[in-house]
Amino acid sequence: MGYLYETHCHTARTSACSLLSPEDIVELYVKNGYKGVFITDHFLNGNTTVHRDHPSASYQEQIEYFFEGFEQVKKAAGDKLDVFFGFEDSYLGTDILVYGWNKEQLKTMSDIMDLSMRDFARYCKENGAIAVQAHPFREDFYIDHIRLYPDCEGVEVYNAGRNELCNSLGRFYAESYGKIMTSGSDLHRTTQPMLGGMEFDEPIVSETHFVELLRSGKGKLIQKKNALISEK
Repeated sequence: MGYLYETHCHTARTSACSLLSPEDIVELYVKNGYKGVFITDHFLNGNTTVHRDHPSASYQEQIEYFFEGFEQVKKAAGDKLDVFFGFEDSYLGTDILVYGWNKEQLKTMSDIMDLSMRDFARYCKENGAIAVQAHPFREDFYIDHIRLYPDCEGVEVYNAGRNELCNSLGRFYAESYGKIMTSGSDLHRTTQPMLGGMEFDEPIVSETHFVELLRSGKGKLIQKKNALISEK
């Protein structure tokens, strides 16, 4: 049995669409046997609470506020769950998951707010992070068309909140382009019936270690039923 990690999870503190408290997140993943979780809240160009709560803050101040969700989960987890940072960058309903940067690095990167998604994906690779296009074939009322960004290194091929068509097309796209493949829950509430994640033979020790593992082809894609629901 390896070490199981969530790669896609949103907090209510920082993502406006989430209902998850820090305690909710810790309980759910501990009871489902996860070793750790990546908190990937919606970034400043997406569905974040930062602009609502701090509309006049500078970019550096916004980054400080943006990290509150992650930091609250990390505090609540203690030694029960390993908590790592990531974020979800957005453009008109198209999203890219980013792993590998920390707060101090992001504070120096205000220029990323002016980059196109294509240039942003390239910027990630050139500056120590990995860009993974999340649920690339997602359809919804607020998405006018599907956009693909082949400059991303990875593709989320299993998203527990999406249907089989979305996920199967994501896998076909990733395999056709030779992309790194990931799996995640895209968790916003504890009542989601299915979960995703990745299993590794060794424990992840940092965000940069996770990037190294992905680039070296490590990690098994996981999908599993949410044990918290069956308990209730």
